[in-house]
Amino acid sequence: MWARTLIVVAAAVVAALGPVMLAAQSVVNYTAVTEQRLLNPEPHNWLMYRGTYSGWGYSPLEQITPANVKKLVPVWSFSTGVTEGHQAPPVVNNGVMFITTPQQQVFALNAKTGDLIWRYRKELPEDLLQLHPTNRGVALWGDRVYVATVSSGATGGR
Repeated sequence: MWARTLIVVAAAVVAALGPVMLAAQSVVNYTAVTEQRLLNPEPHNWLMYRGTYSGWGYSPLEQITPANVKKLVPVWSFSTGVTEGHQAPPVVNNGVMFITTPQQQVFALNAKTGDLIWRYRKELPEDLLQLHPTNRGVALWGDRVYVATVSSGATGGR
């Protein structure tokens, strides 16, 4: 009887955590960001704010052309739950897309499916006054994701 209960509970846990475990597995192929990769990023990655140090902001990939661009259709969307201006471009490393929002959030998404891998949200002081609460995105280095945040001591210009 006890063994049967254990199996039922284990099955329920696996069913509940299955999507989370699958999402975590998708990060297994994450490649560390190095100086060499930043200097010569692979065409399928967007490792920094403007794509490369040249700052041109366009991709060298050639699948989308003036002839076929009108055939593009959205394949997924993701709501951050934040209605203020999102200004930072996504950063992508080996299929993991990082997006940031106003109000100090970072989302890691599966770039192919839009599935959430993880979310970071910094708790902000209740008395914080931000006239322009946007941010400029993340930076990738090694196996880390960096985001600039306001300090807990910065409140309303005091």
